[in-house]
Amino acid sequence: MLLRILATTTLIATPALATESDRADTLLKLIRDNGCQMTTAEADDILPKHDFTMDETRDIVRAWAQDGLIEMNDFAGIKLSEKGCQGG
Repeated sequence: MLLRILATTTLIATPALATESDRADTLLKLIRDNGCQMTTAEADDILPKHDFTMDETRDIVRAWAQDGLIEMNDFAGIKLSEKGCQGG
């Protein structure tokens, strides 16, 4: 019984993790395609068209900040670091 519960939990959790990763990859591509930066106004226009919410975007960007993929400065929006822009 325990194995069945663990197997079911694993099957349910795995697609969610892949989806989160896919969403982060999609957001990264959108920003790269926009010149490696996106102003708040551009984000307000572009991201809802791809079903991104403010909460989802914020969570992804926070993770990127920890990984050094974005520049933390006075830019009003999201600006990828060289690492984030080049994919390295």
